[in-house]
Amino acid sequence: MDGYPAVGHLPLDRAKPAADAYRAVLDRLNPDFSHEIGELADALDTEHREWEYATENISWYSQDTLFFQLV
Repeated sequence: MDGYPAVGHLPLDRAKPAADAYRAVLDRLNPDFSHEIGELADALDTEHREWEYATENISWYSQDTLFFQLV
């Protein structure tokens, strides 16, 4: 499909490193985008924590990919 909305994916084991990378550059971003990027980093951290908990505590859990949509 051309244009938006765009659907993407990210391996859940990469969510935390992605969040860390976004936070590392927040002070160099255009201030118009820093709030949204901070929220994205928070969301990625949350997804990582939930994935980490589930893989350690739920025997049947097998999800390993985060799907998202850009609108």
